[in-house]
Amino acid sequence: MKKVLISTLFMFQALVAAEVYATFDVVSEKSSELGLSISGVVGTMHVNVGDRVKKGDLLLALNNAQEKNEYEIARKNAEHSVKTYERYAKISDVIDKEKMENYLYDRDIQLLTAQNKEIIFKKTELRAPYDLVVSKKNTELGNIVLGSQTKLLTVESTHDVKLVLKLDEKYWTKVKVGQKFTYKVDGSDKKYEGVISKIYPTILPSTREMQAEVKAVDLMPGLFGNGMISVE
Repeated sequence: MKKVLISTLFMFQALVAAEVYATFDVVSEKSSELGLSISGVVGTMHVNVGDRVKKGDLLLALNNAQEKNEYEIARKNAEHSVKTYERYAKISDVIDKEKMENYLYDRDIQLLTAQNKEIIFKKTELRAPYDLVVSKKNTELGNIVLGSQTKLLTVESTHDVKLVLKLDEKYWTKVKVGQKFTYKVDGSDKKYEGVISKIYPTILPSTREMQAEVKAVDLMPGLFGNGMISVE
């Protein structure tokens, strides 16, 4: 009977998945230092440190009244030339061919001018390249911007983040990509699940720990937590 109990116990242990403890830090998948390609003076500031903004939102702009005005004039001229050409194109069979060519030429020139003015105007604005949080602000209203030499804002993605796991190096042959990671974030009782997406190729010499990554979403960068990796 004793042998049967021992055998049953070993069989049960074999069926139970082994787990490896790991701690982690929440890190942004994207982190950027944003600037502008042209020089000028900061005219408007729309964000502060800690602000969360959506992709495409305006972060700041240089003093750009002249560029904006030139773009608006060029856009209206382009709209007028397009309407003029379209109006005469409907009766092109009774219009002198040279005049039609002039209308076409004027339309193309005005459209090209408007496109160029728009490009110049947009270079005076700094917009969010993705959903982000502002982690550092390096400029204020009235500051001079020296084109690409000036880094204006440091930002990090808010939606796409990753967990950078740390665990004992002795598990380097057991932990593999694709294994499940069940975890909690410090300050919350909610349980999360993820999958190991990357194993780092080196061991941290200072702590003798190995590292791995798990993809996550909508967790604040900088948070800390811990969990268990199912290795079997």
